[in-house]
Amino acid sequence: MPFSRPQVDLRSPPRSFDEKVDWLEQWSYGLVLLEEYPLSDLRKAIEEIEGAIRSHRDSVDRWVVLLLDADEETARGATVVLSDHHWFETSVEQFWWFFRVVEKEDHGGHRQALGQYGRVLAEALRRHRADERRLERRSSSEGRPRVP
Repeated sequence: MPFSRPQVDLRSPPRSFDEKVDWLEQWSYGLVLLEEYPLSDLRKAIEEIEGAIRSHRDSVDRWVVLLLDADEETARGATVVLSDHHWFETSVEQFWWFFRVVEKEDHGGHRQALGQYGRVLAEALRRHRADERRLERRSSSEGRPRVP
């Protein structure tokens, strides 16, 4: 069964963080399939993802840090989420490294490597968001409001 190419516009990123994660997955998959996105569009797309991750971290850290003094399981979940946020900074740096390789020598193999890294990053972000949702449900059930 043949796979269809995802239809994605690098110039039109979605608004929500979760939608941006899906968008990242889609255009990364396009790179793996050797979609010929212009380098300028790829640069802007990576900038968009970098900004989204930074904004996400800034808004979520405000309420997650308050959970570090909760019960042991909730505090452990909060620690994991905060650690992920730090790890994603390193992941974005690595994403830029792959992009610079493509900039320097633009060929299919390098684009595929960039795309594979984007897919791995999208999957890690998806797992992370599931962890955050569990943490939010847990803190809500304990009567701790989510702080925006």
